[in-house]
Amino acid sequence: MKKTIVAVFDKASNAFGQPIFAPAKGVALRSFTDEVNNNYETNQMYHHPDDFTLYDLGLFDDNTGEFELHNPPNKLLTAKDAKNPVAS
Repeated sequence: MKKTIVAVFDKASNAFGQPIFAPAKGVALRSFTDEVNNNYETNQMYHHPDDFTLYDLGLFDDNTGEFELHNPPNKLLTAKDAKNPVAS
């Protein structure tokens, strides 16, 4: 099965976080959006959404061990765009 490889880029540290292997791009987008909107004290993505962007790095085939990487990575979604407005 080919899995999507994604990673979050942190503008403040100018670095990508550890890649994550998701079964589909939609699952990765959902997980990122859920995390961005999770309001807990130490959640940097919630408190600083302008600093974080989710990127699609490519695919990993867990049957063959082969990678298909995008060069450069594809920007998927910023945390700012994923942030749900607060209900009034």
